[in-house]
Amino acid sequence: MAAAGLALLTRADAHSGPGLLVPAFLLWGIDCGLLTPAVVAAAIAAVPGERSGLASAVNNTARQTGGAIGIAVACTIAGRPTGPAGFLRGFHTVTLGSAARYTATAVLCGCLLGGRSSGGRGNP
Repeated sequence: MAAAGLALLTRADAHSGPGLLVPAFLLWGIDCGLLTPAVVAAAIAAVPGERSGLASAVNNTARQTGGAIGIAVACTIAGRPTGPAGFLRGFHTVTLGSAARYTATAVLCGCLLGGRSSGGRGNP
C-alpha cells in the first residue's frame, strides 16, 4: 500500500488537487500505521519478557534514526530545487525510489519469511 501511495505521488504536479494527493497520502499513511505496531510486536516477541522494554526502546530508536537518515538522504537525492520543475523532478525521483524500496523490502520479507507466522513469544 505504501509503495502504491508513493507511486501515485510521481504523477503529482504543481496543479495536483486532492483527487490525486488524498488517495496517495492515505495509502502511504495507512500502510505505515499498520506496519508500525506489527514491527513493535515482533521486536518485543523476539526477546524474553524481562527484556521487552529494551526491545521496544531499541526499535523506537532505530525507527527515529532511520527516519532522520531517510529524510537527509531524500533531500540529498532530490537536490536543490531550482524552481517548480526542479522541485518536481527531485520529488518524483525520491517518491519513485521510495516506492521501489518498499516493494523490494516486501518481496525480500516474503521470500525470507515464506509462510511462517509468529506463533507467539519465542516461537519462530
